Amino acid sequence: MFRQIHTFTNMEVTNIYIGEIIAQVMADKKIKKAELARRLKIRPQSVDYMLTRKSIDTDTLYNVSVALDYDFAQLYSIKTQTNSDKKESELNMSKVRVTVELDLNEEDISRLNLKRRISSMLDH
Repeated sequence: MFRQIHTFTNMEVTNIYIGEIIAQVMADKKIKKAELARRLKIRPQSVDYMLTRKSIDTDTLYNVSVALDYDFAQLYSIKTQTNSDKKESELNMSKVRVTVELDLNEEDISRLNLKRRISSMLDH
């Protein structure tokens, strides 16, 4: 049985130090190292080591996420990374896009002038 191995080049290095973030989540949730070790069924020294790491393997990340009830994988989302790497001044904070789904009948649409408003927004 052969496994296909993918080689990735030019990968961006993230500024995420997962050990520090895990420690912060533990502090926020008031969970001690010994308690996390018990939940993960590992030695407390292994927790100490993990908290010093910039990265950890995905199985460990998943298990820590379950143990702390926190989705650490969201930190590695492309959208999150794209925005978190930018300085606040580079982000356009004056506009926010909100998507809302409504069931409107023809009378509601007419009353709200939605057809005209949408049309004018699309023209710009």
